Order: sequence, then C-alpha cells, then structure tokens
Amino acid sequence: MKTFISRSALVAGLTALLAGAPAIAEQRWPDSFGYVGIQGSYYDAGKGRDNLDNIHNFWQPAIHLGYRFNPRFSAQLQYGDGSTETRQTDIDVDARLINLTGRVHWHEMSLIGFVPYGGAGYGYNRLKVDGLGTKREDAIVLEAGLQRLLGQNHRFMLDGGLRGLIELDDGFVDTQPFVALNFLFGKRYAAATPTPRAEIWMDSDGDGVPDHLDQCPDTPAGALVDEVGCPIMLTESVNITLYVEFEHDSTTVRPEFFEDIGQIAEVLIQYPDSEVLLEGHTDSTGTASYNQNLSLSRADAVMRVLISEFGIDSSRIRTSGMGLTQPIADNSTAEGRARNRRVEAVVQATREEMKRR
Repeated sequence: MKTFISRSALVAGLTALLAGAPAIAEQRWPDSFGYVGIQGSYYDAGKGRDNLDNIHNFWQPAIHLGYRFNPRFSAQLQYGDGSTETRQTDIDVDARLINLTGRVHWHEMSLIGFVPYGGAGYGYNRLKVDGLGTKREDAIVLEAGLQRLLGQNHRFMLDGGLRGLIELDDGFVDTQPFVALNFLFGKRYAAATPTPRAEIWMDSDGDGVPDHLDQCPDTPAGALVDEVGCPIMLTESVNITLYVEFEHDSTTVRPEFFEDIGQIAEVLIQYPDSEVLLEGHTDSTGTASYNQNLSLSRADAVMRVLISEFGIDSSRIRTSGMGLTQPIADNSTAEGRARNRRVEAVVQATREEMKRR
C-alpha cells in the first residue's frame, strides 16, 4: 500500500508538537541517566539502483535504549521496523533499521525551552522484498535534534529532530524526521556547590537602614533619613497679614474681602497647629470707649466669616479691639480714615517637613 504523506507535512507536524509542549521553567537536567523510549518517524528513502531498494517512503516506529554519561555526551541504540512497497512493482517490503549513535548536547543553549544536540554513528538497514530476496545496507548516521524534560519530577523526555543516513554502498542519502518520548531512570545529580552565607537583614520601610538599627520603623517612602532611620526634618515659618476695611461706623464685612479672608483660611488649613489673631481698628471719629467696642466688634465679624464660610474652628481664632490707638493713615482726610477702619489678621505658623531624597 503506497504512502502519500510528504516529508514536509511531517516536519510541519513535528514543529507544531515541539512548540506546543509545555515549557518547564528552570529545568535542572540530571548529570547522568538511562532512558528507554518509543519513536515515530517518516523514512524518506532515496531512489535505489534496483527493485530491492527502490522503495516508497514509509512510516517506521522504533524502540530505543540510551544512556547519558554526563551533561555533554550520550549514546543511543535503536531498532525500527516498518513496511512499504517497491516503487516500480508495488511488492511488499519489510524494512528494519538498527542504528547506534553518539550524541553531543549543549545545555548552555536553549531554543524555546529545548536543549539542542548533534549526533553521528552507524546504521544497518535490512530490506526484505517478498519473493525477490533481501538487501542489507550499511550507512553513516548523522542527526540533529532538540530535547526537553517533561513532568514535575522530570520522569519523561521529549526528543525530536532529523536523521540522515548516507548509504555506504551507493552513496544515496535517506532522511528520517522523528519524534520520540522517553522514560528516564537512574537519574543522578551533582551535589550542589555550597555558597558562602551572606549576612541577611531586613529593611521593612525601604529607607536604607536595617530594621535592627531603625528607630523610626515606618518612615514614608522617599524621605531622607539619618543614621538611625528617622526622617530629617526641615522647619518652615509662615507670616501673613490681612487688611479688611469697613464702612464708617459699620461692622459688616464686605463681600469683596471674602477672597482675602479665604487666603487666611487656606494657611490655617495647611498649618494645622497655627492660630490667627484678628485685631480690629477704627478711625478717630467718636469717643475712645466707643471706638474700642467698635473695633472689637469688627474683629468678631471677621471671625464669624472664617467660621461660617471656611469652617475654621473658633478655638484657633483670637480677637482684639485696638480702637483708635494705631492708625496707619492720616485721620484728617476721608481716605486716611477709610484705611484706618480695618481688621488686621496676623497668622504665625511653623511646621516641620521631611527632607526628600
């Protein structure tokens, strides 16, 4: 029965099988081991000189036994048996192949998780043609392939490649793409080389100071720290003054000053430990006692804006009435008196900030 499956089809299938095999991360190959396995291959026979060896291509299963002597070298003995027909007369042929090869492996290389190898050896091919006799052929065997360990305990090994057989009698070259599955036994691993023990210390907060020396164990990321792991702090001072002007004999805070008052509120929020002093002032119109009360009422009016409009706690606000005692302009002019009718807000704040790397 003729076989119509081409060599290229087998090579494509072999490539898909190898690429689809599950990868084993960080494979540790045994230094030496034995293995037994089965192989499927497609024997692409060159055209022979006579009817005995001029045969169709055919599938040839095989069994084999191998041994890896060390990480670099191994040897394999294989026996394969297949059936085909002569090309011209379609007479049944029993084809047996025995080969013994030595292989060189390159574990320092990896191709999609596979270790490459190359091999060479001797092959004996026997073709038995019904009614016409038997032909025996000696051949030089050359092969190249890829191997990968399989399974959690690396009990199995996948092997795939291409074998060439150069017949010594007539010089014809047969090719044999193959894939094999092997069971490993007698695995031996080299003893692990002890490595010098390094001093291990933890740095939980990542500030560069080990935990056993760190006196500030929860330093925020990016903070510059001293030799005991505590943040280096910078002290920042802020002074800001606000002027809120009032109409004559009025304690009403005009809306155009809300934005300025809001700036004071922002500073108070930014510096949680700060306080504000509101000092009320008047012009020289009226008696001193009246202006004293009026100035305090003006300071209280600004305080109410900070509380109601900006949510500042009353405990952080102090008020004081200065009356007419501290003018900043000439009370003999209307313009000067308008400037003197005011509330000054003074904030003094300090805060510490971590120095960043």
